[in-house]
Amino acid sequence: PELTDTKKLWSLKLMDHIFPYLHMMSSNLLILISARMLKISFQHGFAPESAFGFFCYSYSLISTFNDIEEGYRWAKLALVVLERFNAPSLSPKVKICITMFVSIWKEPVQSSVVDFLRLHQEALLVGDIDFAAVSSKGYIHHGFISGSSLATIERECAAISLEMMQSNQMHGLFWCMNHHAMIMALNGKQGRDPFAVYKNGSINNYHDALAYAETTGRRRLMRAIYSNRLVEAFFFGRYSEAMDMAEKYRNESEISMPIEHVLNSFLEGLTAFHLARSESCSRWMELGENSIHSFRSWAVHSAWNFDNKLFLLEAESYFCHGQYDKAEEKYQSAIESSRLHRFVHEEGLACELFGSFCKTRGKLSKHIELMARARDCYKKWEAYGLLEKDCFKNCDTSCDSIIPGLSIGNEKGDSP
Repeated sequence: PELTDTKKLWSLKLMDHIFPYLHMMSSNLLILISARMLKISFQHGFAPESAFGFFCYSYSLISTFNDIEEGYRWAKLALVVLERFNAPSLSPKVKICITMFVSIWKEPVQSSVVDFLRLHQEALLVGDIDFAAVSSKGYIHHGFISGSSLATIERECAAISLEMMQSNQMHGLFWCMNHHAMIMALNGKQGRDPFAVYKNGSINNYHDALAYAETTGRRRLMRAIYSNRLVEAFFFGRYSEAMDMAEKYRNESEISMPIEHVLNSFLEGLTAFHLARSESCSRWMELGENSIHSFRSWAVHSAWNFDNKLFLLEAESYFCHGQYDKAEEKYQSAIESSRLHRFVHEEGLACELFGSFCKTRGKLSKHIELMARARDCYKKWEAYGLLEKDCFKNCDTSCDSIIPGLSIGNEKGDSP
């Protein structure tokens, strides 16, 4: 039945409008909002805003209770409610939220990148500037974790930062500038100064942005900065710094499964295993095994998004435990899974770590071939900054022979 009680209808509308602000204050309020919206809908009837209540409940199930299957089911029900009421003004908002926070746990992440571009335009057409900005952030973040070209992401970061500055979307602007800075580090600083768009000149680098976030109490921005610095430090081999950023991020995190947690957990686990081999500390092994546990549970729901990461974490774990044959098998699986699922950056990472393993084991010819393959993957990703690392200086051989039958990049049929 449809909701006819005017007061209840306006209650739903109010909760629908205040959700973004309460969510920025405390993620725990999401549970209260979703429960209240569902209670009104089931007791008094449904309205277009009920769809957003369904999404809120979906996200609560995933982020707070780790129930991915049930959360995904409620997200699909939100889309059914949305279609039933044919509410074009609300449709982009609900779909953007589902694509941002729910779909990654079940659907190939590459498919969401195109969706965000379409939903960004739909949000602008109905005048929803706030969620058009959310869609832009989703496009950048999902594009990065799916292995999209860094040159493309860099151009989008620059364009979106300017758009956010013009529309006074300051929270989104600061997030975008810091993400842009991380992209610039990886691609060898090919592009525009990410902080130049902020006209007053008070924020010119990571440190300024972090100081601003701390003084204004913007914990979500602080987490975003820690996350970006973790990525940069890890890929450039600054493992102590990477672990420091990972721990700061974890200490600031309010809920167990925000979307950034996937990438952070992956890189923190790999960092922990590297530190465990160099420092022989049981704490690092525990952190690494925790990451493996997380990815094993997630891979059950989406082998496409999580298998290759799980295989690489397991390879590093076997390496630490001296089980070299098992480690080599898992490295091979990580490389092939990354290629088949179109994560070219993680294919490069798996080759790089496998190459380091082979060097340690004295297999120098295989080491050189693997590092050449990693270099080629990073080139395809357009991460030219990584090619300046010392480990790639002497990789002049072809990488085609390292794994027979496989080649860098996408092949016909490799689609979600």
